[in-house]
Amino acid sequence: MRRVQNIMKRWSTDQLITGIETADWLKLLSKNGWRVDATYAHRLAWVSGWSVPASVMGRVEDARFGRELSSMAIDPEPLFVLGHWRSGTTHTHNLLGRVPQHTYPTVYQVVFPSAFLSTGGFLPQLTARFMDDTRTYDNVKHGWDEAAEDEIALAKLTGLSPYISFMFPEQMSKYEKYVDFQECTVAEREKWKQAFAYFIKKIMLQTGGKRVVVKSCTHTARVRMLLEMFPNAKFVYISRHPYEVFASTLHMRSHTDWENFFQVPEENWEQQRENQTLLLGQRIFDRYAEDRHLIPEENLVELKYHELVGNEMEAMEGIWRKFDLDDWDGAERVLGEYVAGLSGYKRNKLKIKAKQKESVQQYWASAFEHGGYSPDYDGL
Repeated sequence: MRRVQNIMKRWSTDQLITGIETADWLKLLSKNGWRVDATYAHRLAWVSGWSVPASVMGRVEDARFGRELSSMAIDPEPLFVLGHWRSGTTHTHNLLGRVPQHTYPTVYQVVFPSAFLSTGGFLPQLTARFMDDTRTYDNVKHGWDEAAEDEIALAKLTGLSPYISFMFPEQMSKYEKYVDFQECTVAEREKWKQAFAYFIKKIMLQTGGKRVVVKSCTHTARVRMLLEMFPNAKFVYISRHPYEVFASTLHMRSHTDWENFFQVPEENWEQQRENQTLLLGQRIFDRYAEDRHLIPEENLVELKYHELVGNEMEAMEGIWRKFDLDDWDGAERVLGEYVAGLSGYKRNKLKIKAKQKESVQQYWASAFEHGGYSPDYDGL
C-alpha cells in the first residue's frame, strides 16, 4: 500500500479529538487497531497528555454537577441550524446564537465537553494567545468563545461520529453510518442521545438556561432522531448551490484532514476524499429530503445562501416572526452591530472540474431537486 510522500501540516496539534478522556481515548485507539503511524507520534502524545487532566476534571465536574444535570429539563428546546458543510451554516449559527436570549456551543466547550464547567473560568484566558485569529481554511473568526460544532464534543463523548474517520482513514467506511444512525444499534442510538442531552444541559447550566442554538452539519441527516428527543425544537435549514458546496468542502478538507490524521493516507487520498465527500453529502441530502416533512411547518425555516448574505437583518427578522421568538428589538441591536463588523470578510475563490460536476449531479440529485438548483450553473 503506497502512502503519500508530501506530508502537510505534520506538526499541527489542532486535532478535534483533543480533550477526550483517557478511557474513551484508549477505547477509540483499540477500536482502530492501535494504528497510529510514527509520523504522528507527537499527536498521540499530545492528545494522550491532555486526556489526563480532562479525565480528572471530568470526574470533579460529575461530582459537582451530576445530580443537578440529571434532574434538569431542557427547556426551551434547542434551535438547530441544518445544512451541508460550507452552505452558510456557520454564518447562520453566529447570527442566531449571539443574541442575548440565545447561546451556542463554544470552541472551548466542544474541546473540553466533560470539563468546561470547572475549567472555563481560567484555562481559556491562559491559552487564548496560542490560538489562530481565523480558521485555517477560511477567514471566519476563531477563538475559545466563538461558535463551534457540537459534533466535535459528541465524537469525544461517544466515539460515534463520522469525524473519527478523518483521523483514521483506514477505517473510513466504518464511521459513515454515524451520519444518520439508520444502520446503528439501539444501544448506539441511546448512547448518542444521552451524551447529546448531557452536553446541552451543561451549556444551559453555564448560561443560566438560555436556548442553545446548535449547528453540526451531520444533524441535517438526523432530523428523525432529533425530533424523538426534542419534538418542539426549531429548525433553520440553509442551502447553497451544490457545486459551490462541493468545491468549498474539498477546500476545507484539504486543511482539516491533514490537521487530524493519525495515519498517513494512501497515495490516492485526494480521490478517496472526493468520493467520501460525495457519499457523506448524499446521505445528508437524501435523509433531509426524506424527513423534513416530520418537522411541524411552524418550526421550520428554509433559507438559501444567496438570500441570506447581504440581507441578514431581513432574514433574521423573518425567523423571529415565524418562530415567535422573544425580543426582536434587543436582538436587532446586537445583530446590527455584528453584521456591520463583517464588512471586510472575503470569500475563497474556488473551481470545480467538469467531471466533478457530473459526480455532484449524480450523488447529490436530491439537493438539486429540493433547492431548485440548475446543473448548468457556472457561478463559482
